[in-house]
Amino acid sequence: MTDQTTTGGDVTDETATPWTAETLLAVEAAVLAVPGVTDLYRPRPTIGSAVAAVRRLAPGAAGAGPAGARVGVDGPVLHLVIGTDGSAPAPAVAHAVHDAALAAASAAGRTPTRIDVRVARIG
Repeated sequence: MTDQTTTGGDVTDETATPWTAETLLAVEAAVLAVPGVTDLYRPRPTIGSAVAAVRRLAPGAAGAGPAGARVGVDGPVLHLVIGTDGSAPAPAVAHAVHDAALAAASAAGRTPTRIDVRVARIG
């Protein structure tokens, strides 16, 4: 499920504030708390997320380390890959994951421009 969450959202240039480890962990926890979600997988990296990952590995970088590693970030875009238990239709679970991730990011002061939710495994 791909959704254009906001028309403006966060800035995507090099001056954009990086996602913090706490925010990514909050999104991860919110996604895993959605009924029907059994797993959250690390998404395939995009060019932007690969560059951001290298920056996070730099000593002293904000968000360094494995925290929130199962939430893909590409500028203001979140990429989530989930497994479901089959108790509810996968599209409904994906929509609930989108809403939970948006709420968690918004509570941390971030507004993703898009949240991509992909279902890798059903039941």
